[in-house]
Amino acid sequence: MKSIQQMMGKQSVKVLKKFICKTCQHPVIQKEMVIPFGPYRGRKVAVHEGCKCKDMEIVRKVLQTNKQQKQKKLAKLFQGHSLINTSLQRAAFETFQVRTDSLKKVKKDMIQYAKDFHPETSTNLLFVGGFGVGKSHLAVAITKELMKQGYSCLFLSVPKLLTKIRQTYSGTTNFNEAMILELIESVDLFVLDDLGTEYTNKKKSDDNWTHTKLFEVLDSRQGKPTIYTTNLNGEQLKKKVNGRNLSRIMDGTEVVHMNGVDYRMRGRVHYEKGN
Repeated sequence: MKSIQQMMGKQSVKVLKKFICKTCQHPVIQKEMVIPFGPYRGRKVAVHEGCKCKDMEIVRKVLQTNKQQKQKKLAKLFQGHSLINTSLQRAAFETFQVRTDSLKKVKKDMIQYAKDFHPETSTNLLFVGGFGVGKSHLAVAITKELMKQGYSCLFLSVPKLLTKIRQTYSGTTNFNEAMILELIESVDLFVLDDLGTEYTNKKKSDDNWTHTKLFEVLDSRQGKPTIYTTNLNGEQLKKKVNGRNLSRIMDGTEVVHMNGVDYRMRGRVHYEKGN
């Protein structure tokens, strides 16, 4: 089949300029052609030869679609395996109970974090505080807000994550370790809950496995927004996860201190007093 240029003839084509496309970086020739037939016969038109922008856009859309389908497929593998505690499944900003001025500010800042979130520019967060102050609650609330905006999010506690990885070694699961790590790496926001609660025993070499797996997860999230929660202070956390992992956790991470009373124990005082 003849090209349009061949059908038009050499006299109908005039080279206007040559340049490198700023978007696709391919050499482009801008030509002026005279339409030789049809209702627009004699009209001059400018065409660009060599530009790959349209091709790149098609490829980009295909890759984006494939990514979304893969994420849905991977996320589906975790359906039926509750990785969020029942008490947190209804967690939201609206249900977060503020009992101190500092927690009021934290809630306000986290709402703003979710509002301004961008998968390429948002910082990591490390929620630090005692039991029951709402660290995990706020982390879940953020993920829910972001998912409403169309972002992909994943919430996993460290103990459950390690358990899921161990389960893949039995060969009886419909997902493997690589799939878990791939899903963690692919989401826009990842929440790693309860840092430091994973089982470790310095007398057992199994700790090396725990630290190695944690490092693989942290390494895969470098440069991508991640939220961590922990009940431990800096020294305690370093002893649990080791110095190398703590260094990865703190890289580009904003520490959010949450001070308050354990809201899960709010009725216990009255109970213990016999009221």
